Amino acid sequence: MQDLFESIEVYACPNKAARRCRHWWFDIWDWAVNISLRVAGLPQIRVKPGEMAIDPHIHTLFSHCSISQPERILINAARLGLGGVAIMDHHDVKGALDTMRCAEHLKIRGLIPEHFLVIPGVELNSTCGHIGALFVEENLPERLSPEETVRIIHEAGGIAVAPHPYHSTGIGEAIFDTEFDAIEIECGSVFGSRLVKLSQDLAADPRLASVTKLGSSDAHYCNAIAYCYTVLKVQDPSLEVVRQAIIGGHCVPKRSEPYVRMRQLLGRIPKLW
Repeated sequence: MQDLFESIEVYACPNKAARRCRHWWFDIWDWAVNISLRVAGLPQIRVKPGEMAIDPHIHTLFSHCSISQPERILINAARLGLGGVAIMDHHDVKGALDTMRCAEHLKIRGLIPEHFLVIPGVELNSTCGHIGALFVEENLPERLSPEETVRIIHEAGGIAVAPHPYHSTGIGEAIFDTEFDAIEIECGSVFGSRLVKLSQDLAADPRLASVTKLGSSDAHYCNAIAYCYTVLKVQDPSLEVVRQAIIGGHCVPKRSEPYVRMRQLLGRIPKLW
């Protein structure tokens, strides 16, 4: 038994020194936003047998625009009914790798289900805007063209995602000229009515018929997790099974009732976080 405990890696939550966000006021802002989101209501996720729900775009304190701790992200996500999350911090896979270690720690303690999945990823800057890489565990070059960025993601064994395509940080019309595997048509951080409609209209665009449609929260705050999410049709989920489900398009993008309420309230604001 002693050998078993010695073989388990001790996980330590990242401290303030690990944060990429250096704004002194962000703790107060994070607290205020999370309180507001809780008052507005948290998502309640229900799936049928043979399905699982994931949130494939979440940020941790390893992004410059978030201070969310991996432990809190995972516990909140499991309580909401998600079966997995993907961490896509800006520029660095460190947050994803840390969250994967944290998940194993929480499973040992019985705080999240044994089958809960953490998908590693990173959000990259291309010359046209942000591009997400899922199922990668290494840092990748940035400031390349969308075509080159997608190519290196595929070479690393990852899935290339176009997040919030019509926001100012998205890649816009480049989605039609690049071989993406998936695209966010429901994004929990986008509230502007025009931007929401442009993204949702992509679901029926014949130019993207072979591209998987995702729903993601793009959560920079713990209580924004699962504002939008994706339901996968899978049996016996594992990272590889989920990967194949996304590639095969066995996905249904969803938006939560709290997100819809917030969108009605904040419809003139393009992107809140």
